[in-house]
Amino acid sequence: MLQVLTGEAKGRKLKVPKGRTVRPTTSRIKKTIFDTLGDISGFKVLDIFAGSGGLGIEALSQGAAHVTFIEKNPLVCRVLRENLHLCGFLDRANLICAHYEGALKRLKKSGKKFDLVFIDPPYILYRRKQVGDFISQLSELLEEDGTIVIEHNYRIENSIKGFKRITKPFGGTHLSLFRRGDE
Repeated sequence: MLQVLTGEAKGRKLKVPKGRTVRPTTSRIKKTIFDTLGDISGFKVLDIFAGSGGLGIEALSQGAAHVTFIEKNPLVCRVLRENLHLCGFLDRANLICAHYEGALKRLKKSGKKFDLVFIDPPYILYRRKQVGDFISQLSELLEEDGTIVIEHNYRIENSIKGFKRITKPFGGTHLSLFRRGDE
């Protein structure tokens, strides 16, 4: 069962599409992410491969000013919109139902910048992309002191230039936080 852990919408149960369409972040990993991040009040957040919205909705519940969600599957987008409505966060959210690369290009053109970016890609994408590829793709959208949180299914040996990395393993899943400005 997916639910909001803390904050304004604490305990709210979130809908998840049936089947294997999404791989929601577990409560244990979500708690670790937000404990590590600390206070995110007022943050502008980007949630890529948003699925049912667990990470972005948790951010809104903990005081993020606004979250932009990117999810390409129209059925999953519908569930995400329902979850935002259930939690009362529609007014602080923007839902882009499109492939992430096209959505990122549009966001870059518009000059948007984010304090925090969540990226939890389908693991099959790691057959053709590395964590570093995603980080470079997102760096233009990140504020000077911003953070990227990424889930991945393999070990990372080195960091990315211009970022300090913290990685925590959870079985077959690894969670890495890349903070800009620290090397």
